[in-house]
Amino acid sequence: MKKKPPVQLEFALRDETLLSRELEERIGTPVMVTLTDNASTVMSMRRNRADGSLTLRLHHMFLYATGTVVAALAAWIKRPRCKRSGAVIDAFIRENRHMVRRVAKPVRDLRTSGAVYDLRQMYEELNSAHFEGAVAAAITWGKRPAPRRRRSIRFGSYSRDENLIRLHPYLDQDFVPEFFVRYVVFHEMLHAYLGIEESESGRRRIHTPQFNRLERRYPDYEKADAWQRNPANLRRLLR
Repeated sequence: MKKKPPVQLEFALRDETLLSRELEERIGTPVMVTLTDNASTVMSMRRNRADGSLTLRLHHMFLYATGTVVAALAAWIKRPRCKRSGAVIDAFIRENRHMVRRVAKPVRDLRTSGAVYDLRQMYEELNSAHFEGAVAAAITWGKRPAPRRRRSIRFGSYSRDENLIRLHPYLDQDFVPEFFVRYVVFHEMLHAYLGIEESESGRRRIHTPQFNRLERRYPDYEKADAWQRNPANLRRLLR
C-alpha cells in the first residue's frame, strides 16, 4: 500500500514583517514584532520613549491570527486595559495553547532495546516515513509493573511535560506482532506531533477529529485495531 505524505497542519498567512506592517497601519505608530517560542509569556510590549516606536514580542501563534484578532491586538496596544480586545486575545491564546511548547523535564534511564523489539529503530523509521522527521520526543519501554491481577492494559502513553513516549513492557513479547507494536509507537508519535488542544473552557481534547483522521490513514491501522480487539490477545497480555 502506497504511503500517503503527511499533511501540513497549519498555514502561516504572514511573517513578522507583514504582522508589523498590519499593526502599524492600524495604530499609526512604528512597530517591530519579534516572534518567540516563550511558554510563559506569549505577548509583551515595550515603548521607545525617544521616538514612540513599539517593540512587540509575540508568540509565533500570532502568525495565524485572523483580522479580528489583529484588530484586537492593535486595540490592546493603544489601550492595554481594554476588556473587549483583551477577551478576544485571551480566547485566541486558549484556542492555540497547543502550539505553546512546554519545557521538557529531564528524562533518565531511557530503554529502547527490548528482548524482542527495538523501539529506537521503529521510531526513526516511522518518523521518516510519516512525519518528515518532525517528531522530537524521546521514547522508552516503561517499567514492568508489580504483579497483580489486571483487567486492562494501557499500551502506550505520551507525556507532554517530559516530551516522552512510553510503551508498556508487556508488548515486548514474541507473540505480539511487530505491526501492532509499530502502530502503538505511531499512535503516540501522532500525539507528540499534533499536541493537545484545549477548548475555551480549558478542557483538553486528545483524540480530535484531525487525530482520528490521520490515524486511520496509517497503513496497518485496520489490522492493528483488529488485533487489539481480539479478546484472546488481551487475555494473553494480561496473564
